[in-house]
Amino acid sequence: MLAFPVAVLASIYLEEFAPKNRWTDLIEVNINNLAAVPSIIFGLLGLAVFLNFFGLPRSAPVVGGMVLALMTLPTIIIASRAALKSVPPSIRQAALGMGASRIQTVTHHVLPLAMPGILTGTIIGMAQALGETAPLLMIGMVAFVADIPGGFTDSATVLPVQIYLWADSPERAFVAKTSAAIMVLLAFLILMNALAVLLRKRFERRW
Repeated sequence: MLAFPVAVLASIYLEEFAPKNRWTDLIEVNINNLAAVPSIIFGLLGLAVFLNFFGLPRSAPVVGGMVLALMTLPTIIIASRAALKSVPPSIRQAALGMGASRIQTVTHHVLPLAMPGILTGTIIGMAQALGETAPLLMIGMVAFVADIPGGFTDSATVLPVQIYLWADSPERAFVAKTSAAIMVLLAFLILMNALAVLLRKRFERRW
């Protein structure tokens, strides 16, 4: 929810509106470099910026969501730009020749045709974020949670961390809990992927 609109808008600007100069080249290089940065670095960034600078609550789901959004942004931006590039230039030229503005050309013609590729990049980014544990450990989501969280700012943990803690417990009762948590995590991943595939099929067009 956080990474998708920001990544799509950034990719549209870089691909369709941004002038080709050294600044945009520098931005493109940095985006490609960020896609290869280890996830623990994003956890350190979240710890330094969101917790220490902005003073957001430790172990809060809103902080974890923003850290994972930062981590998945480069992946979605790269995939979205590739999808926008795959749209034939004749589509843009035809729309502009009919009197459409550049914004209308992008929103009404280019973006719908590129949406399947954008959703594919979103699936990859979401699958990457679901299994990440290291950046969330850095913002304190491994801490003991005394009560069920009641909001986005209450202390909470995440399923990958919880699975690790339960799997490390010697009591046999935690084996069932570990298995159940793994099944919930996989079911959520399959459900989100299925939803993204359905949306991709719905937006898919042939030219």
